[in-house]
Amino acid sequence: MADGKRVYRSSLRAEQARRTRALVVDAAATCFLRSGYAGATMKEIAAEAGVALQTVFAQGGKSALLLAVVDRAVAGDDDDRPVLERDPLRDLLEIRDRAPKLALLRDLTLAWQPVAAPVLRVFRDAAATDPEVAAAWTEYEDRRYRDLTRLVASFAHLLRDGLGVERATDVLWSVASTETADNLVVARGWTTEAYADWFADTVDRLLLRVENGPRG
Repeated sequence: MADGKRVYRSSLRAEQARRTRALVVDAAATCFLRSGYAGATMKEIAAEAGVALQTVFAQGGKSALLLAVVDRAVAGDDDDRPVLERDPLRDLLEIRDRAPKLALLRDLTLAWQPVAAPVLRVFRDAAATDPEVAAAWTEYEDRRYRDLTRLVASFAHLLRDGLGVERATDVLWSVASTETADNLVVARGWTTEAYADWFADTVDRLLLRVENGPRG
């Protein structure tokens, strides 16, 4: 009985800690998007979360909180598995047919862009002034390239003749960059729907071989 109570209390503490961390990460996201990385303070994050300042520091420093915000925005959840091993991104790797793969890519871009792009913008700007964040940005870009390599490899059978996985990944890495999204959505005022349509169509036109006659 005593062992059962200890297990229950341990599970309860773990759940409370998880909820507190989620609350602080939520607040950090709000503050970073509102004030920027340099402008946001730990005191502001604590006030936004409605917790003590020491509770915020217990989750790590400001750079650690930014990385937690980025990870959740990019992945869409707090799952610890690699991004491409989570649904529906795993489905994107497993689909082999052209049309459904492009359709899912478009849908994922539509869902991801409004959530992740603003956070990545803060991340990129913070990397220009904070060495620790800069190192994390470099690692993020390296990981993004590796993930895109896996994605391209999953449709290697559809690539244009003479286009290898490495060159196709280089193209996709550039097309799918934060800078490209900013140029179209922020600077030129494209809607998220227009950007998602363009992105899927660009992958089709630049990387995949022509089938059943010329494209429209």
